Amino acid sequence: MISIRSLNKSYGTSQVLYDINLDVAAGSVVVIIGPSGSGKSTLLRCINLLEQPQSGTITVDGEALLYQQYTKKEAYRLRRKTSMVFQGYNLFLHKTALANVEEGLLVVQKMPRHEARELAQFHLSKVGLSDKMNAYPAELSGGQQQRVAIARAVAMNPKVILFDEPTSALDPELVQEVLSAMKKVAAEGNTMIVVTHELAFARDLGTKIVFLEQGRFLEEGPAQEFFAHPQKERTRQFLQQFSTDYSYHI
Repeated sequence: MISIRSLNKSYGTSQVLYDINLDVAAGSVVVIIGPSGSGKSTLLRCINLLEQPQSGTITVDGEALLYQQYTKKEAYRLRRKTSMVFQGYNLFLHKTALANVEEGLLVVQKMPRHEARELAQFHLSKVGLSDKMNAYPAELSGGQQQRVAIARAVAMNPKVILFDEPTSALDPELVQEVLSAMKKVAAEGNTMIVVTHELAFARDLGTKIVFLEQGRFLEEGPAQEFFAHPQKERTRQFLQQFSTDYSYHI
């Protein structure tokens, strides 16, 4: 489904990602973990060209793009294959929850309005917001706003959904409702790449875990094996913060 090869990213003379290689199978949930500042969010933003890598290639659903040289048409096709859920929701403040989900369907996919409305209503209901469709972002909690963002991303029917620390801006009591919505998205077979600090969630939902530090992949593997038997000492040190007694509640 997705294959990244030799991705390098720098800001001026400071390199932040080094020769990244990543394979993501269709229907899998790849979770990227690591300390703050390791390049996790930058990697996600490189995948859909919100950031410009200096080198490397990406192939999504059989269509390859060379990061060093691509056309606007190639970039547009790549972005249409991805949806992203940001840390800060990125909702239109002057639009209702329903209108926020409709927007991409109308503008990008040129869907007839009645079809876009039906699809937006369907996806908002799936994340538990059937009673908030006409509410504006200012009238919603942070968790509800993030669930609108998830509904918006899924409604676009992308090949892959990118989640950039979707719970980091939330109060602790609101985290669970967002994780619950993400679990439902995964259960439907959506391909997901998730950057998160929620390690219990990563263990239980992830198909594959990737540990990124200082711009390099140090270790990766199947989720249960990764947490039960980490191979690198640095990985074991990082996972010491994770208590096996903790779990999120759906």
